[in-house]
Amino acid sequence: MSFDYQKSICYCGHDCARCLTYLTTIRNDEELRKQSQRFYKTEFGIDIPLKDIYCLGGRSEDILYLCKECPFIKCCKEKNVEICVNCSKYPCKQIHDYQKKYVNKCNQIN
Repeated sequence: MSFDYQKSICYCGHDCARCLTYLTTIRNDEELRKQSQRFYKTEFGIDIPLKDIYCLGGRSEDILYLCKECPFIKCCKEKNVEICVNCSKYPCKQIHDYQKKYVNKCNQIN
């Protein structure tokens, strides 16, 4: 049985509808933008300029620049699957480790 994903779900399973970077973009909310910027600085040591805190969702062409080379997007497209959980090899070690650490656990509004 295939997972019935929603448009706001990234290939990896991350829920864009709860992501600060996505919400910042669609709401054009400067306070959320600053909060998202602080998150990347605190958690990953990456100082992203406020103007670059922009993403229209993991399935769009306008994603956060850090995600442009996402291996899960590339893998899903190569295997012609909509989302990692629909892959016959799911969960591979790479997606398992990533989901355990990051998916829907960081930079999210609960």
